[in-house]
Amino acid sequence: MSELLTRAEASNHAETSRHSDVLAFIDELCRRTKLARRVDFGTSGEGQPLVSLVVSDRNCFTPELARKQKKVVVMVEANIHAGEVEGKESVLALARDLTLTKLGQKLLDKLVLVLVPNFNPDGNDRISPNNRKLNLQELEGQVNPAGGVGTRYTGEGWNLNRDSTKQEAPETRAMAKLHQAWWPELFIDCHTTDGSIHDFDLTYDTSHSNEPLFQELRDYNRQMLDRVSQAVQKRHGFDSFWYGNYREEGVPTSGWHTYPALPRFGSHYRGLLGRLDVLLETYSYIDFPRRCAVMYAWLLELIREAARSAKTYRALTQAQEEAIIARGTTPDLQTLVGINYGVATRDGEGKLTFDYPAYAKPGDLARIQAFDEKSVTERRFPGKKRKVYRVPHFRTFIPTQSVSTPEAYLVPAALAPRLESQGIRFEVLPKAQRFLVDSYRIARREETFSPDVAANVPPPGQAELPQSQKPKPVRFETVLTVSPERGEREFAQGTLRVPTAQRAGTLAVYLLEPHSDDGFCRWQFLDTLLEVGGYYPVHRVVSPAPAPKKAE
Repeated sequence: MSELLTRAEASNHAETSRHSDVLAFIDELCRRTKLARRVDFGTSGEGQPLVSLVVSDRNCFTPELARKQKKVVVMVEANIHAGEVEGKESVLALARDLTLTKLGQKLLDKLVLVLVPNFNPDGNDRISPNNRKLNLQELEGQVNPAGGVGTRYTGEGWNLNRDSTKQEAPETRAMAKLHQAWWPELFIDCHTTDGSIHDFDLTYDTSHSNEPLFQELRDYNRQMLDRVSQAVQKRHGFDSFWYGNYREEGVPTSGWHTYPALPRFGSHYRGLLGRLDVLLETYSYIDFPRRCAVMYAWLLELIREAARSAKTYRALTQAQEEAIIARGTTPDLQTLVGINYGVATRDGEGKLTFDYPAYAKPGDLARIQAFDEKSVTERRFPGKKRKVYRVPHFRTFIPTQSVSTPEAYLVPAALAPRLESQGIRFEVLPKAQRFLVDSYRIARREETFSPDVAANVPPPGQAELPQSQKPKPVRFETVLTVSPERGEREFAQGTLRVPTAQRAGTLAVYLLEPHSDDGFCRWQFLDTLLEVGGYYPVHRVVSPAPAPKKAE
């Protein structure tokens, strides 16, 4: 029997897999082994199948069996940005090695792997040698395989890694259903990053949203990632560190700054659900074969770590789920959910814009392997001389607005499909009912541009526009200024009551508050119901209003 190779392997890394190659590889692997099964979970915007590959032993290919057999579920998503193809190739190669060799013998007894090698098939097949073309002066692009790579956006123009809360892409909605069904203890998201000049093969990160609420989980997640980083270095020889860029570009002494804690990014979104999460970013400026190798190494060591720590993963995530439910069951005014991390400013034309700064805790230092300052300033890779910088690590986020968790929200019926898509449970009022509620009076309404969320996509074969050329604005956000009021009101039959005592309770708070930086209001899903001077159409339940006393 011939050896099963990915297109990257078969072409000596001159090419990357088309979606048809991914499907053919998966189907052939499933034919050769009983340890893998193909599970389609939706359709892309242009009609291609979205496919997962479930890998485990004991015929454990459903969420129900995974729970019954007490296996940890590890979900891996690759090619969300289809110009970043190392995850796609490495996921396929690792699935083969875990099932057709002895590599996975002990691992698959503890785990179920739900692998999505090509989450963005439409963008993937828009391959061009000029996509993500290397441009070190602008600190963008990558060392491409000769045959080129796909596009950052989907065929319809969505950036899937900015779509977790608004879910405008069919791919995102399909992935949400898959995630809700499997409810993985650990989710791994595979990317490739350009940006600041440093000397790491890969950078990694996890969720930063609402760290105080999830402190135990975040601390464990960070310790786990540092352990895996050490294992990758020791066993495979690759250097890794926390994701970031220089706080002041070209100045390595200025500090190391991570990306915004907005849940539109998948990692921060999943963090609000109380799950373990990993962001992997291979480095654009190393060559394609090395990027594939470091991604493979990280995925393998993360899977090994999950198998070793299976009981801990299950206990820790279960405890976080119970804590989320408890916050809705017995609301505490002192326990706050951060819902906005933005600092508002005005540009030169007076338009509203936002920054999302991270802060460095005292003593939190990053050890950055890079090059001499002249090389970094001149944007040379690799630089002339290697150098280590110990600088403040800007990775702590402080909300500008926070709220307590109410027992429930009262929501217009129009939001039902969006709640269902997010896996948020609700009840429909069978008749009109009075409640004591905290409402919001709308004082002001503005609009702001939302960068890198959507784009006009070129025809197949043509290269997408680089970020440095500042593609024209496509998607905007609604920003409200509100003031709270408490009162007793009657709500009509058909109004939705959303309890927060559910596993997605913290996410519900983030999505339903009017001043959230990533909620339903911000994404313009309530625009037709908004009127300055009127009430915001979502209300916080204080308690059901008592029935009026009968006259004696």
